[in-house]
Amino acid sequence: MVTRPAPPILTIRHDGSQRSFAAGHEVVVGRDVQADVRIGDPRISRAHLILRFDQGRWLAIDNGSLNGTYLNGYRMPVVDIHDGQSIHIGNPQGPRLTFAIGPQQGHAGHPQRIRPSHDSGPPTLPWSAVAEQTNPTHPPRPPQPRPGGPGRSPARGGPQGAPSRPEPPRRPAGPPNAPPRQPAPPPRVPPSAARRGTPPEQLTVIDPGSPARLQVTPPVADGIAAPSQPSPTPPAEFTVIDAKTADVSNLATRFVKLLSPRASSAAGTTGAMTIGRAAENDIVVSDVLASRQHATLVPTQLGTEIRDNSVNGTFVNGTRVGSAILSEDDIVTIGNVDLVFRDGTLTEHGGAAARTGGLEVRDVKYVVDNGKQLLDDISLTARPGTLTAVIGGSGAGKSTLARLIAGYTTPTSGAVTFEGHNIHAEYASLRSRIGIVPQDDVVHRQLTVNQALGYAAELRLPPDTSKADRAKVVAQVLEELDLTKHADTRVEKLSGGQRKRASVALELLTGPSLLILDEPTSGLDPALDLQVMTMLRQLADAGRVVLVVTHSLSYLDVCDQVMLMAPGGKTAYCGAPDQIGGAMGTTNWAKIFTQVGADPDEANRRFLEQNEAQKRPQKYLPDKTDEPSSLGEPVHTSVRRQISTIARRQVRLVIADRAYFVFLALLPFILGSLSLTVPGSNGFHLPAPNAGTPDEAAQILALLMPAAAFMGTALTIRDLVGERAIFQREQAVGLSTTAYLLAKTAVFCGFAILQSAIVTAIVVIGKSAPTRGAVLFGHSTVGATAELFATVAATCVASAILGLAISSLVRSSEQIMPLFVVTVMAQLVLCGGMVPVTGRLGLNQLSWAMPARWGYAAAASTVDLRHLVPDSLLSQDRFWQHTPKIWLLDMGMLAALSIFYAGFVRWKIRLRR
Repeated sequence: MVTRPAPPILTIRHDGSQRSFAAGHEVVVGRDVQADVRIGDPRISRAHLILRFDQGRWLAIDNGSLNGTYLNGYRMPVVDIHDGQSIHIGNPQGPRLTFAIGPQQGHAGHPQRIRPSHDSGPPTLPWSAVAEQTNPTHPPRPPQPRPGGPGRSPARGGPQGAPSRPEPPRRPAGPPNAPPRQPAPPPRVPPSAARRGTPPEQLTVIDPGSPARLQVTPPVADGIAAPSQPSPTPPAEFTVIDAKTADVSNLATRFVKLLSPRASSAAGTTGAMTIGRAAENDIVVSDVLASRQHATLVPTQLGTEIRDNSVNGTFVNGTRVGSAILSEDDIVTIGNVDLVFRDGTLTEHGGAAARTGGLEVRDVKYVVDNGKQLLDDISLTARPGTLTAVIGGSGAGKSTLARLIAGYTTPTSGAVTFEGHNIHAEYASLRSRIGIVPQDDVVHRQLTVNQALGYAAELRLPPDTSKADRAKVVAQVLEELDLTKHADTRVEKLSGGQRKRASVALELLTGPSLLILDEPTSGLDPALDLQVMTMLRQLADAGRVVLVVTHSLSYLDVCDQVMLMAPGGKTAYCGAPDQIGGAMGTTNWAKIFTQVGADPDEANRRFLEQNEAQKRPQKYLPDKTDEPSSLGEPVHTSVRRQISTIARRQVRLVIADRAYFVFLALLPFILGSLSLTVPGSNGFHLPAPNAGTPDEAAQILALLMPAAAFMGTALTIRDLVGERAIFQREQAVGLSTTAYLLAKTAVFCGFAILQSAIVTAIVVIGKSAPTRGAVLFGHSTVGATAELFATVAATCVASAILGLAISSLVRSSEQIMPLFVVTVMAQLVLCGGMVPVTGRLGLNQLSWAMPARWGYAAAASTVDLRHLVPDSLLSQDRFWQHTPKIWLLDMGMLAALSIFYAGFVRWKIRLRR
């Protein structure tokens, strides 16, 4: 028998205080309020330093901080911690942390204040004995005991008899010498391992009276380990990581991984169990958001560890993890599926919340920064299979309530739970279960229904989902919404009700169990209104919770309950639609709305009195573990994959809009022909002394460069505003803003370059090619023509990005035309070819922001305009000189303007919280 001592306790001293931590729990030091060791210094990052017990030693790992971690004045990515060692963070003279390493005490993984130990620590485990953890990028939320211990009422103020939110078992308060909880056993031997005849090693804890030690018992010949008597050992806490850090890009983490290479992958570890969508996994999760091989359960000496291999993430008790040591009854969420960890494996969650589920809104209040209260003590229960309508006058808070339930905003007080999970405390794991259908249609009208859903499936489903699997998901959604016969119909040709069903179809791709619709019947006639409400009834009957915000009162009888909201966000009625007459004294909706709007406080008071007999739930008492977590970034798939999808969709959108495409195709021919109207036959040749138009070259450029600016701006100015609602919804479910902008820019730049080639060819063929030779491309006519094309293309591209910037600014499509006219006129006047701008205060400086100004200057430099046109007819602009330095400066300014405009667009369309 081989015995090993447990990992030693780490004690951290800082500024007169100390805290101690056991191995298995990554300790986050930083400025964030949720950090395990919080240091309120502006030089410290939010999650500055990670303390981890890894491969037999404690390590201090700099988490990619701005100001660094220092040992003896040297900046270090990783510090091997020794007893009595000190480091500084944020600066060589910054906050000082002193470490003490002592024997194990207390409950592992739970920070607690203890006396520092002066005994030498026990021998540490070898490097290969400890499971490798993933680096966190935001602080974990340590578990905190709830008042009252396990004996308190589980309903937490809920109505008697109603199922309450299940919570992971929590350690009851007890004396300091109470035995700690046992760790979860290692996973069962998966079928694959059993077939190979390779049973896992059995982990046993011995010597109950001493610090816990791990015993590795070799398996006997028949694959069953020799029995041994286990004793309690504290569990290790799971590792918290940010949703976007499944990869290990941090310098310090890469360094640690180099120090501790693995002999084999987790999937090949003896006793490991794979989890995922594919049928060959040991645990199959049939959910569209689960990856084919989503995660792995691995037996380790600290307990059973789950390791995430997915894009969409693995969640333990509502928090995303890269790897986690699991404890009994931990809830593991994969996609939209909750699994419970018991007896070394994962099984379907069968708790009360899993059986009844539903939406619980409890005593919610929402107050904005100026003190105005938008929601006042709202409570609502909606079970699976129910359709709830939220109605009320303007300003009653209907849309505010919908956004709050969706997790977009956080209540000032109260709580919203769904399927037993607090939406705002565990939002990352619930994001995919909530579908939002805004008032505006979120499908491109130029595409067919099948095309729109196909691109949406590429963006929303895991990247390992095959094309056939995506087509199958799309077909199922179309079938459920009765859109199969319209699959190849362009969205613009659908009726209003069918378009709304297409918008709902986008949300159903990921299988949400809570569906929220904001004014889905707005602008529809009564017949289409009935179609939409009937569709919502069918969606609810399929087992979903459906919440609809509506002004329409015609078909409320298809709903299970109606919530009538009064001005100020107060509840005037909540119950079955056929009982509102008895509660309000009339069934005339006009009278009801007038009565509620005239005295909302009285309406709310009557509602509360009428519900007093129903034993209205006690006030919700917030718990520290229910504090809202950061909404964070939605899960992103590969940026390259998203760029490809958006770019292909954008090309199809341009081509599918026939009138727009024909306009873009004809535009360079029209504008190029206009340049030929300049009198004269010299073109870009040196004119004869008696030429009738000595400034012919200047006039050609004065038409050519504004034409390039016109083409670029027209190409993009209506794009972003036209699909703003679509983009914002895609952005909320994981579309990268950068990927979206890069794809748009790439496609429009391609069109701009093609248009520039056409207009340049027309001018060169119709007039003449430059004869003075290029500045950089050689002194041949071909080189000069290529250089002229480069200046036209650069001007067109910069103007296209300027068009995107304008499109991101306007609020509606109606505002586009006035701004387009102003922009084109400004480019025409400020290019410097028609109206001199050099040396004119204000006008000269304003022209610097115009792509046509620098495009004209670069083209003038290429053709050597100052040599072709007499000085008396030309302003002396130093940016027109026929030298490489000046030409590169002009082109560099076009590039700088393009980058500036793109950066502005990226900032303007960023994801807002």
